[in-house]
Amino acid sequence: MKILILSLFCLLSCLTWAQTKNTSTEVRDYREVDGKIILDLVVNGEVAGFVLDLAGHTAILPEYVERLKIDENIPGEFKYNEFLYKKVPVVKSVLIGTMAFGNNVFGNGVSAFVLGDESYLRELGVAGIVGGAMFRNVVLTIDRRRKKITTSIPYRPSYMKLDYRTDMEVLPGSTVVCPVTINGTVYSLLFDTWNDGMISMTAEDFARIDGTDGGVAFVMNGYGKSVKITKTKTAVVCDFVKDQLGSVVVAENKELPHSVLGSGILEKGIISIDYQKQKIYFQSFDLVEVKDDVVGDVTSSVVPGKLNPITREYFLEHIYDYRKDKEFVFKGDKPVVIDFWATWCGPCMRLIPEMEKMAEKYKDQVLFLKVNADKEKELCSMFNVVALPTLFFIPVGGKPIIETGATPEKYEQIIREQLLKK
Repeated sequence: MKILILSLFCLLSCLTWAQTKNTSTEVRDYREVDGKIILDLVVNGEVAGFVLDLAGHTAILPEYVERLKIDENIPGEFKYNEFLYKKVPVVKSVLIGTMAFGNNVFGNGVSAFVLGDESYLRELGVAGIVGGAMFRNVVLTIDRRRKKITTSIPYRPSYMKLDYRTDMEVLPGSTVVCPVTINGTVYSLLFDTWNDGMISMTAEDFARIDGTDGGVAFVMNGYGKSVKITKTKTAVVCDFVKDQLGSVVVAENKELPHSVLGSGILEKGIISIDYQKQKIYFQSFDLVEVKDDVVGDVTSSVVPGKLNPITREYFLEHIYDYRKDKEFVFKGDKPVVIDFWATWCGPCMRLIPEMEKMAEKYKDQVLFLKVNADKEKELCSMFNVVALPTLFFIPVGGKPIIETGATPEKYEQIIREQLLKK
């Protein structure tokens, strides 16, 4: 009986583990300029830097509308015509064709504001702002110590402790409001990754705080540079989730429509935001050892004569690294055919057996690869792959010949005449 109970316990543990394992986890570097978190996104096939502002909306500088191949005549689909939680001048809205940060964070038809004259953003060298709405389908984890952004589906990373969480509210625009306890009173603060400080409050909330003079502090208005102020208070006790942060300086900012928790909290620990479950996790950097739950690239071995599945990592290493070279520079010494496909695409599934036959027929002359469009969103965005199947025929030293549709006879002709020059 004891053996049976032990076996059932082990089985239950395994089932529980399986239920809490993420189906997808990506860990990517970010960079900081003047304290701002900058992410490199692929927009309509172009790589551009965007400041992460979880209290803002996706927006671009006017000169990037043309550079990023955005149709200025198609308006965005916002339910509002201005920024909801900060004062930012906008000219209009547009609809971005594709936008991706890795494979987990991807959007077709992304609404974006066109900003007015924002000289500070130009100084930062970015194309614009990426807001929280882009991350609403993932758990977003920010680790400032390692300068890493983790996006996971559907759970937090395993190193984030389950009991180090609290409820949060997601407002329109996918902006997060979380509880922060100051001197025993709970305040609902917007999490604002643009704001460099710890806590900035509206005049009404600031008046409720007890504390001594906190000295000089800096506040942020819109997307301009920080402004020095002297109206501050030092709150003796500040608690966030389970962490006791000690005394903090609270600044008054009369321009704010809502009090905010700034990116200063990222100096204290790691934060995870689960938009779907409306939970926020926070723990100190050293609470547990951080081990990323990333599965390695298991498809890096490519076999001649087969239609080989590949990932973004293989593409960057062996085909073309668009992070380094703006112009397409093919790395290989043998012609390549790449088939972008999906399981739900009928023509794709009919074409695959024909491509497998060609792979065998030309096994010593041409390398045949396939990319799952549902999994490799960044590659699709980079090369504007919308219709499926889409095929790339890449000659040695040349640029891709791009075709769409399931026409194997035409494709074999391209292989003979364009890749093999027969």
